[in-house]
Amino acid sequence: MHRSSFIGNTKDSLLQSFAALLEDYRLDLEALNRSPRTISWYMEIIPRYFLFLESRSLLKPLHLLGTKELREYIIYLQKATRWADNPNVKKTTGRLSPFSIQGHVRALKAFWSWLLREGYIEQNPLAKLPLPKVPDYPIKVLSHDQITRLLRVTDKSTPNGERNHTIILLLYDTGIRVSELVNIRIDDINLQHNFLRVLGKGQKVRSVPFSNVTRKHIARYLSHSRSQICPLDSPYLFPTANGWHISVNCVQQLLRRLAHRADLNGIKCSPHILRHTFATESVANGANVFVLKEIMGHSSLITTMKYTHLQPHDLQLHHMKFSPVANLPKNCLREGAQ
Repeated sequence: MHRSSFIGNTKDSLLQSFAALLEDYRLDLEALNRSPRTISWYMEIIPRYFLFLESRSLLKPLHLLGTKELREYIIYLQKATRWADNPNVKKTTGRLSPFSIQGHVRALKAFWSWLLREGYIEQNPLAKLPLPKVPDYPIKVLSHDQITRLLRVTDKSTPNGERNHTIILLLYDTGIRVSELVNIRIDDINLQHNFLRVLGKGQKVRSVPFSNVTRKHIARYLSHSRSQICPLDSPYLFPTANGWHISVNCVQQLLRRLAHRADLNGIKCSPHILRHTFATESVANGANVFVLKEIMGHSSLITTMKYTHLQPHDLQLHHMKFSPVANLPKNCLREGAQ
């Protein structure tokens, strides 16, 4: 008997079966060592789809669900109001972004692929369904002036100010992800050879170099401010008062506050923007993209290239240096040359 045959046909039995499947899926993701953040995302997104199907009387056994139902869900998401189902958020204006909608569809397609692998369905009707398109917005990286203003509004005379200053320098100098930043431990830092060890996506460990300037600020923060923020014996580079590491949301909110204080109004300032800024400036300064790929922890060079947003001036300087015509022998361009 096929594994999908145990799923009942009543609404309650279907929901119970889907809940059991989601629990199996969660256990499988944990066994595969997927990040807690990724697992939490799947466990939040996928149940919404089944609740939508129930609300529209579209709930069916797994083998009867396909592209039609998912397309109706996509159309529903396109018209949905942001945070409408979140009781902790008062402001519910605006639509879901195309990126959020695509994320929902990715999660459901991944779940259906798992159902096929586990034998709950005999074929995957969502396998060839294309993802909704998203706009290709150019990401605006920060200028030297904006970075300088951001650093200047950190009060380095206070422990938290010195910590904040170090956080900005580390993000800007290494391009690490904010999830990697908050999980850095003291043992991960090598001040003698200027590199740190980070645990990236897919539980992959890599070494990331940093500059002498950043090394000096890390050393000063460790010797002066860190113990005042957390007197406990915490293993983390950026701990809270209770010894646990600061959260991703804490760093995101910190950068927003500092950007407002620096009068960077209308300019998005986030850890991810600093990651893009690092990549863009590194390439503009002559970095090898293959080396940059390893530093940033990308599995594909294509992903690395998406992070480089060279400005026209940078392109012009590089073209002047590497132009085939500019490097032709001078006698080739003389009038009358044969």
